[in-house]
Amino acid sequence: MGITVCTVSGKGGTGKSTVSSGLSIAAAQSGKSVLLIDLDCGLRCLDIIFGIDDKIVFDLSDALNSSDIKTATYKSLYYDNIDIIPAPLSPEPIDFRKLYSLVSPLQKDYDFIILDFPAGADFNAYNIFSNALFLIVSNADSVSLRDAAAISNNIRLNTPPRLVLNRFNIEMIKCGIYKNIDSVIDTALTRLIGIVPDDTELLTLSLNHKLKPKGRAVKAFSRILSRISGQAVPLPKLKKI
Repeated sequence: MGITVCTVSGKGGTGKSTVSSGLSIAAAQSGKSVLLIDLDCGLRCLDIIFGIDDKIVFDLSDALNSSDIKTATYKSLYYDNIDIIPAPLSPEPIDFRKLYSLVSPLQKDYDFIILDFPAGADFNAYNIFSNALFLIVSNADSVSLRDAAAISNNIRLNTPPRLVLNRFNIEMIKCGIYKNIDSVIDTALTRLIGIVPDDTELLTLSLNHKLKPKGRAVKAFSRILSRISGQAVPLPKLKKI
């Protein structure tokens, strides 16, 4: 059975969709199959990140209306084992219970199902997927961390959410903004599952549509995936992340 992962964030702009994409690419590069679903209706971006924006005819709303998830499933430009379902271009409500009923049986077909939620705290939607692993994506700034803590405190799941610290730059510790990495994690009130570096390669992902197999970003995402799969992977020294 595959693993369902939900990426969420309190504050917008933390790079949540980039994290969802990076996890998908790291999984694909290791031979795993991924279904990546964009839930940000009206503000979709995964189609651009994976270079399929000019191929989109149907989207998530069509899949939900037809009760056939394959209606709106597309292959990524460079990774055949990543399937993508784009969100609608127009803002519209999602029937999350129907989505759950369509997605749950697909765990037998994919190693990972990644749901890329829009920013904000939609706890009613989160609770429908309470059996999934939730990753709260945050930057190391006080606003993002406070919002991450707010989600962690109010979400009710079968498995506690985990923190992905994104766009991490060690200079924030070196210059004294934070005493150490533990003080950053403590502010988010959420157990850490991984740190993603502030890497130029991730900034250009929507242009290149792929990541270097041995780059810093993929290594960081691979460590997170290993931990999601139950492996004990130690955190490397911060300067090597």
